[in-house]
Parts: sequence; structure tokens; C-alpha cells
Amino acid sequence: MSEKKKDPRIIASLQRALDILSLFGPQSPELGITDIAKALSLHKSTASGLVYTLQRNGYIAQNPENRRYHLGLQLVERAGVLLDQIEIRKIAMPELEYLRDWSTESVNLAILEENQIIYIERLLSEKSLGFRNHIGKRAWPHSTALGKAILSHLPAQESLSILQSYRLDSMTPNTITDIDELLKQFEVFRQQGYAIEREENELGGLCISAPIHSYGAAPVAAVSVSIPLSRLDEAKIPTYGAKVVEVARRVSGKLGYSLEPRASIYASAEQGAAGA
Repeated sequence: MSEKKKDPRIIASLQRALDILSLFGPQSPELGITDIAKALSLHKSTASGLVYTLQRNGYIAQNPENRRYHLGLQLVERAGVLLDQIEIRKIAMPELEYLRDWSTESVNLAILEENQIIYIERLLSEKSLGFRNHIGKRAWPHSTALGKAILSHLPAQESLSILQSYRLDSMTPNTITDIDELLKQFEVFRQQGYAIEREENELGGLCISAPIHSYGAAPVAAVSVSIPLSRLDEAKIPTYGAKVVEVARRVSGKLGYSLEPRASIYASAEQGAAGA
């Protein structure tokens, strides 16, 4: 039984409605009542009532051609309100545009929420062969450059705790799933300032990312550039890395970040580990 089902404070009908919304995704953009009822082990009449309520409020809409349901525009409006409230997205936008124009490749901005990466901005390249990331998409940090950039700049124990909080699945044959190997990789990335992911989350591309720090030194987000391998010049990877770091530092500076508190965070973490 899940933790949500065990919690007596959760309203069951509201939880079921939220579970219905969670069923929709890239692999299942449209669902029928029977699909929903079966997926959630609900009686068909119960599923129908929940879907009707969501539909009346704009969170679900029906395709008149096949009478199947898809997510409604109300979710887009709510998401827009949330994204407008995320200060870092507004602050980072000019720098993201600069990085996209400089690299002529797609760039991403993401945050870490609990143990998942969430894309909060995506600026596409005008070139072809772009990747399928979209605003609001979630991904696991162990398989993404964005996640690696953030985890590599957290204290080692905190990174370890995050990696141990979920199953490290392989997204592609190249995904690193060994925790010890990941932690060693994080140390390299922290020293060089940027993280690299090559076909670990999606085949066909390389992603370079650097963390964005807040005024208190904690990495609160990461910026990345995605480059299809078909047009990647390997010799330019350090140049891309330096530019991504430059952009991330400028955004960090706008958030009030300085090098001094960053150093103190690692010092305190190491002192705590030594005294344990």
C-alpha cells in the first residue's frame, strides 16, 4: 500500500481525480473511460463521474471524433501562473537566450524537486534534430546532465541520499546506474564546473550543464545546452562547458550568489563528516 493511501488526511475522491490526471502522458495522450477505470481499478461509473467533474472544470477535454479524453487547457493556464511565479525563470531568460544564440543549439533550465529534475524553461534551436524535452517534463537526475550538475555541487551525503531514494533505472544502454561510479563522476564534474551526459537519457545527443546557485550557495537549478551527436565537434566540448558555466554564474550572480558562502557549505559538510 502506498504512503498516500495510508495517510488518513488525504481525501480519497480528490486523490482519485489527481490520479486520473497523472495517467496522461507522452505515451498515453488520450484515454477512454474504460482505460481510466482499468488503470486505477475503479468501477466504470465512478471513473465516469470523476472524469465528468474534471471535464466541467476544464482540466480534461474530450475529443469529439473518438470520444476519448485528453488534458484540458485549464492545466496550461494553471501551469502558466506557476511558471510566472518562479523568479529564477524570469531572471535566467536573457541568459538562456544568449546561450541559445551563441551555441545555435537548444538550451534548458531545470530545478530539482525532491528526487526529480523538472524542466521549467526550454528554448529550441532553429536547427533540426531537436530533443523532446518540454516544460514541465520530469526526469531522473542520475541520467541527465542537469541532474548531475546539481547533485555534483551538493554535499556528498546529500547527493547519496537522493540517489538512494529511487531506483536507478537505465534510460538507455549508456545510463550509469552504479552509485559509486556516479559519485566519482560528480567529483570530476564539481572540479571542472560543468557536467556532461552522453546518450544516457536519450540516444543521439550530448548535454552539457552547469549549476545555478542561490545567495546561500545551494544549487537551486541548472542550465544546459543539448547538442545532437551528428553535429558535435568533440574538440569544442570544453568551449561549450566554459560558456555554460559562464551563463550559470551570471544567473547565480543575479540571485545574489558569491564564492565565499559556497566554500563555507563544503567546509561545513566536510567538517561534519570528519567529526562523525
